[in-house]
Amino acid sequence: MLCFIIMFSHKGSDIAITTAESEKLSHITITNPANISTMESGVATNLNGINGILNHTIDSNLKAFIDANSAKTGISTAQSNAITANTAKITYPSSASTKLALVGITSSVNINSLVSQSNANVTAISANTNRYPQFTNFKRFYNQGGDVYNDGKIKFAWNATTRQLQFYVLDIPSGEYLTGGVVKNEGSTRTAVHTYLSQGESTAYKYFTAPQTGASQSIVNTTFNLTTSYARIEYFLHPYNELVYPSYQITILIGSSNGYHQFSIKKFSN
Repeated sequence: MLCFIIMFSHKGSDIAITTAESEKLSHITITNPANISTMESGVATNLNGINGILNHTIDSNLKAFIDANSAKTGISTAQSNAITANTAKITYPSSASTKLALVGITSSVNINSLVSQSNANVTAISANTNRYPQFTNFKRFYNQGGDVYNDGKIKFAWNATTRQLQFYVLDIPSGEYLTGGVVKNEGSTRTAVHTYLSQGESTAYKYFTAPQTGASQSIVNTTFNLTTSYARIEYFLHPYNELVYPSYQITILIGSSNGYHQFSIKKFSN
């Protein structure tokens, strides 16, 4: 085996190195002075630090933190419920914000009081409205028969054959009865009659002619047939000795006997 020895000259002295040492030197790159002994000491220190971390011994505080984290507990049921409730919270949509922006208020307002006052006003208005006449106006062709009005108290019907108005009592207190009548104006001729009817007799439509004396009696008086042109006929129906029952006034105007008739029903409530 051959072995080569290389001679270096250093300040006049020759130093011999082997081929193996030369190969080691060829693998080392260095551009600044370096203390190999210091580097060895630093590497040893770092190695001890790493081993200390692995053994939880390098820093007692770090070990305590890690141990505490390993022994941590979960959140309580109450905390979980609170999180769930917060997740299901009601949002404040932009539409609600827009509504609120339209509300103008400069002082304290009791909404419940406003609602109560509003309800009282509605009741008062309704009662006040019933004190004044209520009108129902419509047209009906001369041969178009059948019911023309029904308010739960009285029904009115038009008899297209006899061309007369009929009435039917739907609701009146026991022992009470209605008085009524009809006045017909045709040219210079004026004809009038009156009648009466109680609820116990209201099993059939009645005419405004002579008094109705039977439950199913329906007396027809052809005097009041609206078969001529340019006539006016007025009916009235009023409760006798009854304070909370409405009264009625019905007017029918005839232009052409074979055309449309104009009906006007005026209801007076107590």
